[in-house]
Amino acid sequence: MAPARGSHGIRGADAVLVYSNAMPLRMPFRSIQRVYFDDLDALNILHNVRFLLFMERARGELLLELGFRWEDDIAVNPDKYHVVAEHQIKYLAPVRGEGELEIALQPTHLGRSSAILNAKVKSRHGDVLHAEATTRLVRLDPVTQKPCSWSDRFRAAYGPLVAPPPK
Repeated sequence: MAPARGSHGIRGADAVLVYSNAMPLRMPFRSIQRVYFDDLDALNILHNVRFLLFMERARGELLLELGFRWEDDIAVNPDKYHVVAEHQIKYLAPVRGEGELEIALQPTHLGRSSAILNAKVKSRHGDVLHAEATTRLVRLDPVTQKPCSWSDRFRAAYGPLVAPPPK
């Protein structure tokens, strides 16, 4: 198995080498997602719930690039204990058939226990905007299941990425 490389390090079958992030992430964060045949409905159009799935995958990639690994113990990554509190999405143009999409994420808010990201789902080369969405995350305490503060580590990594939403 070939190692996967990212700004967080190189991962192979036997070892993990961790690098510090030498370069800050550019915003919006961009992720390429592949549309497969089973993502399509009977009209050969991307099924509406797949937009949310692609945005979730892109959000996972963003968090990984910031150094938050899902496989880490909750003591190491307590911020992984969060939920989606709200999605708002506008479908603007259908995605027809298989291919690639670009998901562009822009953090727009970091509160005590909440974070908001805007997402744009575009054609691979950005010439067609297929959907715009907003997702609100809420950090939970694993014991009480009530909202709690994001960690200082999360605030230091995510906070500088926040830009106000466009008017």
